[in-house]
Amino acid sequence: MDKMTSAYYSGTSNLVLPVSSKRLFPEAFRESSRLTYYASLFNSVEINSSFYRIPLARTVRRWSEEVPEDFVFTFKLHRSVTHSLPGRFDMGSLDAFMQAAGSTSKRACLLVQLPPKFGPDLRGLSALLAALKPYDWRVSVEFRHRGWYQPEVYGLLREYGAGMVLHDMPGASPPLTETAGHVFLRFHGPEKGYRGSYSDAYLAEYAGYIREWQLRGLSVFAYFNNTLGAAVQNLQTLNRLAAAPGETKS
Repeated sequence: MDKMTSAYYSGTSNLVLPVSSKRLFPEAFRESSRLTYYASLFNSVEINSSFYRIPLARTVRRWSEEVPEDFVFTFKLHRSVTHSLPGRFDMGSLDAFMQAAGSTSKRACLLVQLPPKFGPDLRGLSALLAALKPYDWRVSVEFRHRGWYQPEVYGLLREYGAGMVLHDMPGASPPLTETAGHVFLRFHGPEKGYRGSYSDAYLAEYAGYIREWQLRGLSVFAYFNNTLGAAVQNLQTLNRLAAAPGETKS
């Protein structure tokens, strides 16, 4: 890889495999965990289940032992922080969550997703980003309320080195705005209910963006959340289109 090009990590939201049964795994992986097989195909995963339940530290450590050295985990911040108080953050469980997630050194990003009714609150967001800074994670924030897309918010994200998730949720997708040294892409699916399959032309457009970002020194993280659709196939296509020969697992 060119020394001016930064890393590209990609995966699915939670573990999605090309086949559902271990009997259909390649023989070398039939006695291994689903994660071990997954990590032979891709170099990252978005742990979406951590939004619903804070993982145990020993579980996170076990996951780390089942994947190669170059594999990294993205964790979605627990909903108690972002969704329990309407329009406000609740820091009560933040440390417990971050301690558990921090049990691995194979860190991609911390995904902070805000609900659609959570409108712009610069003071609250600043307090959350300040509280997260000592944990030394890349932070990416997914806004679901269009009011957040304003210069003051972008400036605040840049101040803390936090990225803004570039996603395609209808009615809330953001402009292509960079606010950090990394870019976070989240593909929710072209159909409702996290379904459907993206066209090769659509993925080729994003592959071009990914190559440009890398050449400019930005690390890129891309995850497919259309897990009731063609997430694995779309991921494989994006990887093939974005990578130079031999650089990315597909």
